[in-house]
Amino acid sequence: MLSLTATSLIKDLPELLDSALAREDDLIITCETDPESGRKTLHVITGKLVSACMLNRLRSRIEAYPEDGGMILSGNWE
Repeated sequence: MLSLTATSLIKDLPELLDSALAREDDLIITCETDPESGRKTLHVITGKLVSACMLNRLRSRIEAYPEDGGMILSGNWE
């Protein structure tokens, strides 16, 4: 596992996105806060990960809980 900081992610994000798109992979960036220690961890995950069913569940959750501030951006990819 590589060492990652928010600063390094910002710098490396364009290359990560280009690479994932070239392979037609998913690119997921997520944050995790340990409830006991409060330690924050940033995860970047790539691969063939999100099925159509999973994507629909995420969309539904965002629509069902607008107070959480979720957002999904969709567009044509060519």
